[in-house]
Amino acid sequence: MKNIFIVEDEVALAENVETILSLSGYSIVGKEGDGAKAFDLILRLKPDLILMDVMLQGKLSGIDVAQMVREVVEIPIIFITAHSDKAYLEKISLLNYDAYILKPFSKEVLISTIYLSFLKQNKRGQTTNVLNIRDKGFIVPLKEDQIMMLKADGLYTRIYTTEREYVVRDILKDVTSRLSDKKFLRIHKSYIVNLDFITAFNSKEVAVKKFIVPIRRGFFKQLSEILHDRVNEP
Repeated sequence: MKNIFIVEDEVALAENVETILSLSGYSIVGKEGDGAKAFDLILRLKPDLILMDVMLQGKLSGIDVAQMVREVVEIPIIFITAHSDKAYLEKISLLNYDAYILKPFSKEVLISTIYLSFLKQNKRGQTTNVLNIRDKGFIVPLKEDQIMMLKADGLYTRIYTTEREYVVRDILKDVTSRLSDKKFLRIHKSYIVNLDFITAFNSKEVAVKKFIVPIRRGFFKQLSEILHDRVNEP
């Protein structure tokens, strides 16, 4: 059973989240709304994942606490925030975080985001394949772990990585034939995504970090099963 620590200063919300996660098979090892106290408890309890509200009681924000945690221990962090403005998102983007959830959120969004975060944990440290592409006359080796998704664009393919976008003169099918079929999945006729970068999904779309990508009709159940099987792989 995975252990989760909730950093949230809204008592009613923290208790509601605890109930949802407990019923979903997770263990809540602690809840705290004060940033400094939360930091001390996290170091002592060492949870498997942290749900971190951005605005907290006391002098420390959730972003401050996340930075302090990152300096000491590597624990996945999912931010919870009611703020969607650029300033807050830029601050969050500077940290090594797993995902963020905007308030108000549904039970399904909460569960799927946590579920996918644990999936990514299971996949870390595995051997990485390399895709060689041509860019402006140079051969560029791209590690599969860098590639978030690929998009068909006529006779070209757009490759979105964690650092930048590339355009290669190959059709999508030919490019993806060189990628691992265990990591990459065609969820739409024009899109292939790296399963490790999916942060949330529903019956119509998946979130691949900052991108929202459509799912082909009738594919939701199959996608759910694939992600579930990946989480439970040894």
